Amino acid sequence: MLFLILILIIFIQSVSCQITIAGNKFFESDNQFFIKGIAYQKSRQEGEVYDTSKEPHYIDPLANPFTCLRDLEYLKELGVNVVRVYQISPTANHDVCMEAFGEAGIYVLADLSEPYMSIRRDYPHWDTELFGRYKDVVDAMHKYDNMMGFFAGNEVTNSPSNMDASPYVRAAIRDTKKYIADKGYRNIPVGYASNDDASIRGELANYFTCGDEGRADFFAINVYEWCGYSTYTTSGYRDLTLAFKGYPVPVFFSEFGCNIISPRPFTEIDTIYGSTMTKVWSGGIVYEYFEEVNHYGVVQAKPDGQVSKLPDFDTLKQKYNSVTPVGITIDEAGDTEYVECTNEFVLPPTPDEDKCECLWKKLSCVIRGDFDEESVLKDLCFKVDCAELTGNYSDCSPKVRVSYALSKYANGRKDVCEERGELREAEEEHGEEEEEEVPHKDEQQQEEENEENEVPKKGKEKFPKENPSSRSGSYATSLNNFYWLALFI
Repeated sequence: MLFLILILIIFIQSVSCQITIAGNKFFESDNQFFIKGIAYQKSRQEGEVYDTSKEPHYIDPLANPFTCLRDLEYLKELGVNVVRVYQISPTANHDVCMEAFGEAGIYVLADLSEPYMSIRRDYPHWDTELFGRYKDVVDAMHKYDNMMGFFAGNEVTNSPSNMDASPYVRAAIRDTKKYIADKGYRNIPVGYASNDDASIRGELANYFTCGDEGRADFFAINVYEWCGYSTYTTSGYRDLTLAFKGYPVPVFFSEFGCNIISPRPFTEIDTIYGSTMTKVWSGGIVYEYFEEVNHYGVVQAKPDGQVSKLPDFDTLKQKYNSVTPVGITIDEAGDTEYVECTNEFVLPPTPDEDKCECLWKKLSCVIRGDFDEESVLKDLCFKVDCAELTGNYSDCSPKVRVSYALSKYANGRKDVCEERGELREAEEEHGEEEEEEVPHKDEQQQEEENEENEVPKKGKEKFPKENPSSRSGSYATSLNNFYWLALFI
């Protein structure tokens, strides 16, 4: 009987530990926690056949007990204590995988977005559809004690030309953190994964932790500077460590593992978990577990459902199991000082579902089937005024935004509406005035206006070329463009 009680106590302890943040460090119970992680995400293969009525277009690796339990043995052999999962299906059941991983002492960092629903750098938006996705993932994953944190974005801003996308990520962090608090969930950290571009790295790092509204709980960087047998200095790790010394929140490598030299020797692991870098960094996540077309994997998935080890597996195993980083206790974690933002900035508003639902009920022509938001709006917004789509209705879903423009253009004309959509009777609320009709501009009138303003059609395009990784999103307002210009000059 005593033996069974001891086993039960060990089991409860193994799955009930939670990672917390104190100062700028992660802690597991009272001891500092260092991430020894790996990216754990399988991609669908070109031409892969699957049931689209039951499965999403992406693979959730924590929703398949057969594969996750198979991989768990390899992950334990590698010495991994964290997996990063890029795509979570909110409607799937994750109990088996999450509980098994928790029992093995493996925590999960999950991205809130998915390939076709994310904040786009060239066409950013924070709207009801995307916020709904984020909330659904939080609802599905918050109950697991080994849920370590969420990424609100991954390399959304990756150059000086798209800095104006970052306020949308910060708005996502703000609203996700508030949603977690309002629901009474455990305080699960929400942060951001940045690319490693020296020209914007410092500005982004400061931007995501200055002030209070929408401040990130952690900041991570995808780093591929150390290749082969590099060194602390020549790899750029020294400059990174000096730049983030005293940073107010935990920082870690959300991806690392350059593969220019293959098999990879992973010599950077000795340095990442050595005494110099552990004063600043909380470890990192090797890219990646599964072999894909870019050849970063440590295992190869086989047609029979099994996996085979690749040359990188044993090297990573040897390196991860040979390092034991030494940190501090939670009592030794001091308070960190947050910096004030050097410029006032305006974040996009919290998406308002009630407002957008009200608008939806008033629309007389709704878009039909699948659509390319960018191309549809680029056409319609040369013919009718779409100013509200960058203002009051910018936080509505892509379907509502497109249907709004289509309703204004069709103006009740069935033949015009049915070219792209379906005519319906708008559901006007009692006591409210009907939406003001906007006269349709004929082609001659539009051409005359263009000539008068001397603005070529190309120069008026507000909707950049669509990023194939996501459909959801819109363009940044001129206010945010002005802010970023002022901030980074």
